Amino acid sequence: MIFADESGACTSLSTCRTWGRCGHPPLVAASGGRRGRVNTIGWLCVHPASGRVRLFHTTQASSINHTDLPALLDRLHRALRAPVVLVWDNHSSHACKPMAAQIEARDWLNVVRLPRYAPELNPVESLWSHLKRMLRSRLFRSLDELEEVVNTHLRLVRKRPDLLRGFINSVGLEPSPCSSTA
Repeated sequence: MIFADESGACTSLSTCRTWGRCGHPPLVAASGGRRGRVNTIGWLCVHPASGRVRLFHTTQASSINHTDLPALLDRLHRALRAPVVLVWDNHSSHACKPMAAQIEARDWLNVVRLPRYAPELNPVESLWSHLKRMLRSRLFRSLDELEEVVNTHLRLVRKRPDLLRGFINSVGLEPSPCSSTA
């Protein structure tokens, strides 16, 4: 079972609260240059037999849309070497006619759709919240720097099975092994 969702992060400063001397608000020098954005799709995979949780992700500067998704799904399927039950929302790129045809063409893929906006049902939203907490109050000089920080952090998260299980547990699911029917 795979939970999927997309998110993005900008090179511009996302502020949060901080401490400063009374009467001297903290200032951060930022360039007035063009804002850049890195888009990421995350796949939280739960193995039905073992309950093991794994994270896969893809990051790119352009938007992730219905033209990118079939190739990403194929790459994920090759990595998992198993049939896929994909749980994602009804975002327009997931529910459009071209994407529906691509899904139909893959006999190894079954899709379960969540409501269009239901972050409390998708554990990948907890992953994005975790990532954005780490990114806030940081200023990135370039799109490449932002992309490197996002990829590095997600690679570190990938090595933390307890954290991955926490994302799954955040929506009330418990990644325990399913009993065999054989």
